[in-house]
Amino acid sequence: MEYIALCALGLEKILSNELKKMNYKIEKANDGMVEFYGNDYEYYKLNLNLRTAERIFIKIGEFYAETFDELFSGITDIKWVDFLPKNGKIIIDKVRTSKSVLYNQSVIQSVVKKAIIERLKKEYKINSYLEEAGIYKFRVYIKKNKVTIVLDTTGEGLHKRGYRKLVSQAPLRETIAAAMILKAGWKRKHVLIDPFCGSGTIPIEAAMYGLNIAPGLYRHFVFESWHNFNKNRLDKIKKEAIDSIKYTELKIYGFDKDYKMIEIAGKNAENFNLDKYINFEKNNMESIKLDYDEGYIITNPPYGERLKDKKHAEKIYEQMRYLRKKYPKFKYSIITSHEDFEKFFGNKSDKKKKIINGKQTLYIYEYK
Repeated sequence: MEYIALCALGLEKILSNELKKMNYKIEKANDGMVEFYGNDYEYYKLNLNLRTAERIFIKIGEFYAETFDELFSGITDIKWVDFLPKNGKIIIDKVRTSKSVLYNQSVIQSVVKKAIIERLKKEYKINSYLEEAGIYKFRVYIKKNKVTIVLDTTGEGLHKRGYRKLVSQAPLRETIAAAMILKAGWKRKHVLIDPFCGSGTIPIEAAMYGLNIAPGLYRHFVFESWHNFNKNRLDKIKKEAIDSIKYTELKIYGFDKDYKMIEIAGKNAENFNLDKYINFEKNNMESIKLDYDEGYIITNPPYGERLKDKKHAEKIYEQMRYLRKKYPKFKYSIITSHEDFEKFFGNKSDKKKKIINGKQTLYIYEYK
């Protein structure tokens, strides 16, 4: 079976490395998608274990179409009984087109759904198709007239782990926080400090990684509504994930000058019983007095999207030079939307990684 793992643009390599560690061979990785092959029900394991993926798709079919007739014909050529029952709820969730003759998204949605139902009626020998049981969400991608249709096994995006009941004003997406930790190379034996922890996303993701807790362990997926869902299979995979948790002492610290944020971060950590592995403390960056010679500072300082806030953010970046003086041997991973962060921080980064998350462009600055 062909799979596509979706991620933020720029995280393809990090996600590919995750998949390689799970013994998958990568076929293609670009445009926020990583393509690979796996066995029929491996989407159970993929959804449960991947830290940087947003969704797991099954590739259903691929063909060329320049007219709606060709689109209809291409969809009806697919053997839909392999994926759908005779009464599943079909949703054409999204359509993405680029450099193609067909571009009207609502018409494409309508044609694709009609073609799927016509083929199912024929295969199941039924006169009418009633959408009653299970949710089957499809996405259609058309690039240079090549149509790719995929089935979403995930449902709500994988960044929704379930621990973040309360958030800060501009929370960092969980999958991006996990990507920062993986990219930085942090391991559980090292100290990790987040001086702008907000609602606690980076420290919580670090604790989950450090303890080897599967990020999808405590949530549900859309495939659990499907006709072929096997609860015993999922329970077995969850048990394997629980058995592989490595309870150990961690040196993770989250600071924020706002006491309300520290309270929120603590409550979010409590939701997954991680509060005893993370030290959250109300403190200004300049007041951090931890005595460690080496370690990691992984953080998401204020962005400052508006002009007034931007000036405030730039002042904070200048003040962050204090961290470099106090912790000169630490490795740094800092994410911000500010392209000139290095100028204010006073050091050129060893690596600068661009990430596009929806409409937002972010940069990860790494200092080794």
